[in-house]
Amino acid sequence: MIFGMRKSSQPASLQWPNLHSLLEDDDQRAAVMRIFPIEGRESFLKALRRIEPTAESSVVAAGRQLHTAAQLIDRPTIAVAGMLNSGKTSLVATFLSSKGRARSLRGTNNDDGTHRFVIWLPSAWKEDLEVWGLLMSRLKDSLGEAPEMLDEDPQRAHAQYNNRDGTAAALAVPLVATDPQLDAVGIGLLDCPDIVSDEEFGLGSPEARRELLGRAATLCSAFLVVTSAESSRDATLGDLLRIAADLMPGVPRLLAVNKVRPRQTPEQVLQTFEPLARSHGIESVYAAYDFDVPASRPYIPRLDATKKLPTTGKDPMPVFFSVDADPDKNPPASISPDRLLAALPARLDRGQLFDKFRIALEAGLRSAVWENGYAKLVANTSEASDATRRAQQMMLNTALEFFAHREPGGQVIELRLHQSERIIRQLSESFAATAPWYARFSVRLNSTVRRIFGGASDFIKQLTPTAMAQRAANDVRDKFSRGEYGGLLTPERLRSAIERFGGIQSMPHWRDNDQWNEPCTESMLRFERDDFTALDPRRLDEAVSQMWNEVPMHKKLVAGLTPLAATLAAFGGVLMIPVDFGGTVIASASISELLAAMGLAAMSTMWAGGKNTSNVGQQAARQQIADFHAVLCDVFGIARPTESLEVTVSKIKQVLPKPQIASKGAVGPTLEVHVVRDEFRLELQRMIPRNEGNRP
Repeated sequence: MIFGMRKSSQPASLQWPNLHSLLEDDDQRAAVMRIFPIEGRESFLKALRRIEPTAESSVVAAGRQLHTAAQLIDRPTIAVAGMLNSGKTSLVATFLSSKGRARSLRGTNNDDGTHRFVIWLPSAWKEDLEVWGLLMSRLKDSLGEAPEMLDEDPQRAHAQYNNRDGTAAALAVPLVATDPQLDAVGIGLLDCPDIVSDEEFGLGSPEARRELLGRAATLCSAFLVVTSAESSRDATLGDLLRIAADLMPGVPRLLAVNKVRPRQTPEQVLQTFEPLARSHGIESVYAAYDFDVPASRPYIPRLDATKKLPTTGKDPMPVFFSVDADPDKNPPASISPDRLLAALPARLDRGQLFDKFRIALEAGLRSAVWENGYAKLVANTSEASDATRRAQQMMLNTALEFFAHREPGGQVIELRLHQSERIIRQLSESFAATAPWYARFSVRLNSTVRRIFGGASDFIKQLTPTAMAQRAANDVRDKFSRGEYGGLLTPERLRSAIERFGGIQSMPHWRDNDQWNEPCTESMLRFERDDFTALDPRRLDEAVSQMWNEVPMHKKLVAGLTPLAATLAAFGGVLMIPVDFGGTVIASASISELLAAMGLAAMSTMWAGGKNTSNVGQQAARQQIADFHAVLCDVFGIARPTESLEVTVSKIKQVLPKPQIASKGAVGPTLEVHVVRDEFRLELQRMIPRNEGNRP
């Protein structure tokens, strides 16, 4: 029978249209859930196109190839590949008519090399427009470029074969030719470009040719590699066989050894190539002796066994036959016609061939979906989550740069407060309300003190601006400005800190740090505007009272020389810092630092050493750090942490509270966060089970 007329009894187990519907679903069966910056769903193919378009194209191409192959079950193609001048085009030509052989390019010169994919198809296939359209679509899906026809004129056809007028890009544009001689055998033959050892032709590197050959392998139901007798140890030959084995597992692989010299018997040829054949799953090894050598004639099958093969005359062709380990079954002994490579189509069972081809295509699609597609989704979502965590930590380090009071070794000993007007008012009112008699000189403690409104300068003016008070305010302000106490945050310093803590590496979505000025300024403005953190009034009054009571008697006399008015004015001096700078500035300091800056060293020490007193400010400071960190993440397009952050203060880990500042949008690009949905994974596993041991 001609190429096995029995059709496959096993229908394709994997239906591409059903799988494609799942992979395109961006609703209930979506593959990816976007959780930042805006919640949404994304289909498998759309997500893959965003991450790596070539991977998405590979999945779609593999699916279409499987779907098309099922419709072209009766129209198989055999790939013929080999090194430069290995004789593969001559092998293809043995199946063609004389006119087809004239259009094929054969020879031993560099100008006779094949530098394009040329697929020869039976002429009858072109008459069926639907089938022909499927074939052309399949070619494009495999190689990525729409095919063009091989010219009918032999000279122009040879120029196309050799890619004389083209570039390396033309390598991926397949040439299509038809020949009536192929109608009888009912197969297509893909004459692949020569696999060259270097780029001397300028028509595609060896690596590019191998990559395209791998794509073309998915077109073919069988893979035939042509080599010379001297190439048994050539690494390139092994590469060709591995391409077929890796991309089309289970598809029949054949080896044809060309231009064998008479000094080597057929059984010796088999012995030479048997290790290679065994390691790469070669089903049959064929040999053709060099007909230009007269001594080869005994090893060329007799003409009665090759009636239809033009082995003599002006256009001699190689005659390939399967070699046997038994010398008595090889030429010069007579062999049966079914041992000839020309008889291969008649010996292959079409149904079995398609089943193997289908299994190989399904394996290719499974690999494209799971190993090349799903694995990339998982890696991308994991990478984005890791990048988000790094960015979050970087912003926490940045926040601590201004809101952490460190000792010389770098250890955080206490957290600093954003000295907002709200905090300063609370401190001033509590110090005024709880002050003992010896500290009340020059201050009238009445209800007016507790009802101070207006801006910072109005507030200070209402705190009895005597000369002593003004000096105290100026002194505190100068100490802050010089960096002796507390910290001053400006947009420039914020940007510098972000860079110092690895902002460029931690924020891949901000590729240009020259654009950081706006988000740095916006971060500070949002925090100043939306920071409503307040000290606990009851605990604050208790802590301040406790501090006043614990001041030793000899210290009380010294404290009495520092009127409360000057102390309150010193608090107000902190509020004047942004006014003096004339821009966006945030002053931060712990309460003990404030007291030390005022010259109240004893009070500062007692406040820092007392558990109740220190906890009052530290609780509010933790909230402010959490809020400032959240604002930084918002403005720079980083998702806020879903879990509470931790900071180490005096070697003790402390958990930061949840941010109280409402989330607002970024002022620039965002670092998106996605997760792969378990529901999609289970549905995908049900539809196209992945191989065990290859689980991403």
